[in-house]
Formats: sequence, structure tokens, C-alpha cells
Amino acid sequence: MTPMEPTGTEQHGLDATQAVARYGFDVVDLETLRYGLIEVARDMHETLMRGGFSPIVRDVRDCTACIHMRTDEGWQMISSWEGCVQHAFTSPHIVNFTMSEWDESTLRDGDVIMVNDPWRGAIHCSDINVLRPVIIDGRAEFVLHTTSHVADLGGPIPGGFANGTRTSFEEQLKFPPTLLYAEGVPVRPAFNHLLENNRVPHLVLGDVRALSGSLQVGALRLEDVVERYGLDKVKAGGNYGMDMTEAAMRAGIARVPDGDYKVTDFLDDDSLTPEPIELVMTVKVRGDSMEIDYSGTSRQPDGNVGTAWIESTRAIIGAKFILDPSSPVNSGTLRPVEAIMPPGSAVCVLPPSSCSNHVDTGSRVVNMMTQAMAEALSERAIACDSGTAGMINISGIDTRTGREGTPWAAFSLPGGGWGGTWAGDGLSLCLVSMGNCRSSVQEHVERENPLIVWEHELMPDSAGVGENRGGAGAVYTIGAHSTTVVTVTGDRSRAGAPGVQGGGRGMPFYAWRLHDLGSSTGLDPLDQTNAEPLFGVFDSDGHPSPDDGEFGQGTAHQTGKIAQIVLQPGQGIRLVVGGGGGWGDPLERATAKVLLDVEDGVYSAAFVEKAFGVVIDGGTIDEDATRERRATMARDRDNGSWTVPSACSLDWTGLPRITVEASA
Repeated sequence: MTPMEPTGTEQHGLDATQAVARYGFDVVDLETLRYGLIEVARDMHETLMRGGFSPIVRDVRDCTACIHMRTDEGWQMISSWEGCVQHAFTSPHIVNFTMSEWDESTLRDGDVIMVNDPWRGAIHCSDINVLRPVIIDGRAEFVLHTTSHVADLGGPIPGGFANGTRTSFEEQLKFPPTLLYAEGVPVRPAFNHLLENNRVPHLVLGDVRALSGSLQVGALRLEDVVERYGLDKVKAGGNYGMDMTEAAMRAGIARVPDGDYKVTDFLDDDSLTPEPIELVMTVKVRGDSMEIDYSGTSRQPDGNVGTAWIESTRAIIGAKFILDPSSPVNSGTLRPVEAIMPPGSAVCVLPPSSCSNHVDTGSRVVNMMTQAMAEALSERAIACDSGTAGMINISGIDTRTGREGTPWAAFSLPGGGWGGTWAGDGLSLCLVSMGNCRSSVQEHVERENPLIVWEHELMPDSAGVGENRGGAGAVYTIGAHSTTVVTVTGDRSRAGAPGVQGGGRGMPFYAWRLHDLGSSTGLDPLDQTNAEPLFGVFDSDGHPSPDDGEFGQGTAHQTGKIAQIVLQPGQGIRLVVGGGGGWGDPLERATAKVLLDVEDGVYSAAFVEKAFGVVIDGGTIDEDATRERRATMARDRDNGSWTVPSACSLDWTGLPRITVEASA
């Protein structure tokens, strides 16, 4: 998106005279319309969630609704209501690409256009985007956009995230802009193609109808607003809303000292080759503008972790959280920021490269923006979140009574932890900030699929340590009632989320296959007796050890991006998604907070003595021993014999089950 000329921070607090001079209308009407347009987007989003058939929409909220307005600078987003925040930041690409390609003279009221092509602005093929132009006086003046991830669109992996693929030809259906409804009537060939290449057409049909139904609600609401206020005033309200948000974003950027802030990070691998993928971001701040330069990033990978257009705007999420957390998201949010993305790099792959696993790259660039802002604004630094969603796609053929032979597909996001901040501890059991979705409702998972969710809870000793610790990560264990195919997608399996200002790393990403899983066996996440390690950093005894172990030692796989793990009835899979990084010196954390963490199960007594220097005896703090222990650790740190440890329990028990495949 090309930034517009700055409007300046004087947009805040316009009086009535200034508002009339700039926009031609009273500031009360402009404010009413600014938030009224947001309410229209909210109605669209709530309609979509209520009408969605799959848990991805209904429970996880991997969906968003936006309204775009025709302007001299193209189609601009004037309001949004996000369940998954990244969609709001990528929506302008989709609408502008689609509308520039479509013959507007053919548009009719009630037409709905579907697109999911990453090279036309979509995030990946698993996200269906539907657009409905709102025609006023014979011309499309607005475009409504709703989007959601869908349970399946064909290809080798239900639900997308086709780990192990190289090209888009090997993954799901890819739709260029395609007419889905003509004047409100379903276009049968489009629906036939969509549903006949699908494992769970009942879920996808329900979600597509919910998507288009939300557009119908939005069109009615928006037309009512235009009828009440008039087109010119509504457009003025849209411009006013974007200008106010732009001013807020520019004011936030202006508080960052001018400079170039360079951050380098690595994805573990691309699911095909073991080499890490280098990501380079230089954030250049000049006055109230920002440039994100990805020069130096690795070439586009062989595997499916590259992305097309979306990193030009997705990294802005990390800046907005810190610089302008309260204003609504619209095109004004994006105007002060430009992006430089080298074609053929990991953040701007060329077709037909696979983009199915966009999440790991997106999570990382948001983390990198957070790191850049931590360098620029050290007093208001925020540590990285867990850096991976730890997703699992699950599918199979149901064998339960009454459902025999029925295909099913599900999608789970266990969640991790957010980073510690200058203001306090990070949030626990949260999904990565790029998405900000919810986890599945586990009762729904068990009712709708032949699965049992044995545990979804806080993982002890997973939060990065610091004066303000990171949020704790999650342990998620499911068991299979029938033959089940699982695809795991995640990163930071070699090292956990980094801390800032002397804080420690969170726990890395781990996974195990569980054998003979039952209520009396395999449910203690620290007991390795019944567990076959799939990936992670382990010591020679087969126990997790991020600082002293070796990645892939004794594991079945050398990557955290695995396709088509087959579980038989009675088997299960356990994921541990690490917590966020810590903020500040852990030796400065208040001892009362450390004790509360132990009482709440965030940390064990053994780990807090190792990481915080806090000695707990009989459930109380030994203050004298703690002072002595902390003084010794501080001296050892000064002479280089002690470093802040990565988060990980010290209380692992049992020996893991090493298979022939793993030992090979």
C-alpha cells in the first residue's frame, strides 16, 4: 500500500469549525459515522460467527469482517472487526487486487466474489475471502469483505498447512477472483468445484453460506446508514476515521527516536530441508513515518513456509501493539508505513512456491518488530511471544455408532504465552499475537470428532524468567478413538522465545506420540515413560533440555513441521507450546511474586531456585538463603559462569519410548 501524505497529529481533538472546514460536516456526525461503520463491520463479524458451521469460525474466531470505500487512492479500509487480527492488516491487498482485475461494468447488486490466491493478496489458500460490492446510484462505492479459514479445500492435508510440499500445485484449491453469487443466486459451477474437491463439504458449505450471509447483513446495514446520512457524509465519516487513526499511528511512531533498528532471526527449517531460514528486518524510523526493509532475508525456501504479499503489512501488528494500541484498525493504520520486500525471498516468494504455512513466518516478523521496538524504546520493551501457534490439523473417518464412514476434520490451536513487558508479566495460554484467535472449545472437539482431549492446561516451568516473567505456555494432549491422521505445524523447536532487558527464553516447542493412552497412564506431562519424542531438544536420557541438550536427539523427526502422523485407537499426541520471553533481571523479581508463581503452578520450587535464586522451604521463602543465593548467582553471572536459563522443568521422570524409526 502506498502511504498518503501525513495529516499530522493535529487531527486529535478537532473542534466543530475545523471539522466543517476539513470534511464539510459537523464533528458529531463524523464521530457517529466513524464508529457506526465499525458497528456495521461488527454486525458482519457476529453474523459470521453465529452462522459458521465449523469450529474454526464458531469457536476459534479465525475470521474477520471489513468495509472498504472507493477513494482517489484506490479502495481503502474504513472499518474492521477482527477475530483474527492479521486479516484486517492484509484485507486492503485482497480488495485492491480483486477490484483492479474485475470488470466493474459487469457488477450487479448481490454479486459475491470469492478469492484465496496468495498472489492476489490472500494469506494462504485455506482462507476463503468473499467480497460484495455495494452499488449506489449505479456505481460500486463500497466493498464488503469477510474471510475465514475453512476446514478443508482438498490437497494432501485437510485444513491446509501442507508440510512437505514445494509448490501451490501440491496443496489446496486456489481460486482467482471467481463469481460465487450472481445477483444473490449461487453460481452452481463454482459451488460444485468447491464442494466436490472437499473432504468435509458439509462444514465448508455451511461456512461459505455464513460468509456470504454476513455480507448480506453488512450490505443492508450500510445501505441504511447511507440512506439516513447521505453518501457524501458517509464517505466523509470514512475519511475522518482513517485520518484519525493515521494521526494516532503517526503520533506513536514520532515517539520512537529516529534510527535504523536491525533485527535478525531464524525459522527452524522449511519442513523439507534442515537449514534454518534467515529473516532480516531493518525498521527505519524518520519522524512520524516508518519503513520496514527485509533486505538480507534468505531466498525463498524449498518448503511451504514462505509468504507472498502479506508481510508488507503484517509486521505492523507488532508496532501497533506498542505504539498505538487503542485506535481502530483501518487503512489509516497502514499509511505511515512502507515495506521493502525482495522478490524471491522468504517474505516475497514467487509463484508457484507453496505458502500454506504462513503462520511461522508471520509470527516471527511480528516478534522481530517487537524486538526492533524494544531496541528503540528500551524503557517500554516487550519480550517476544512464544513465536509459534503449535497448530494441529486432525482428520479421519469416523467409526462411532451412527457416524460410521463419515469423514471428519478438525483444527486445534493450543496457544502459548506472550512476552513479559516493562509494565508486568506476560499473558498465559494465549495464541500468538499475529492471530489473537481463541483455542478450540474442547467439549465441541469431543462431541463432533472421534477424539478425547485429555488435557489442555498450563505447562509448568515454560514461561521465560525475568523481573516480569513471560506468560506460561500450554500442554495439549488428545487421544484417538479411531484411526486419525495428524499434521503438526510449529517453530521455535530449537530455542524458545527470547527475553529482553536480561530476561530469559521461554521453553521451546515439543511433541510426543503417546502409546496406550488412558486415564491412568500418560497424563503427567513430565512423565516420559509412555511417550515417543517426535521433535525437540533432548538430553541423552531423552528428557527435554533446551540449554544442554541436542535438537533431534532420539526423536522420530528433525522438524516441528510434520505431515500425516497416523494415530491408532488408544494412541495420542502431546504438544507443549513454550511460554513468552521474560523482561528484566530475574534476580530482581519480587520474592512474593515468585512464591505466588509456585503456588499457582507456573513454576516449580526447583526451577525458581535455579532461575530466580529464590529458596523455598516448606512452602515459604527462606529470605536469608535467597539473599545469599542471589548474591552468588549475580557474581557468577559477572564472571561468566552463570547465565539466565531457558524455561524448562527439572522434574522429568521415566524413560521415553524410542522407536526404530526414531533411533535411525
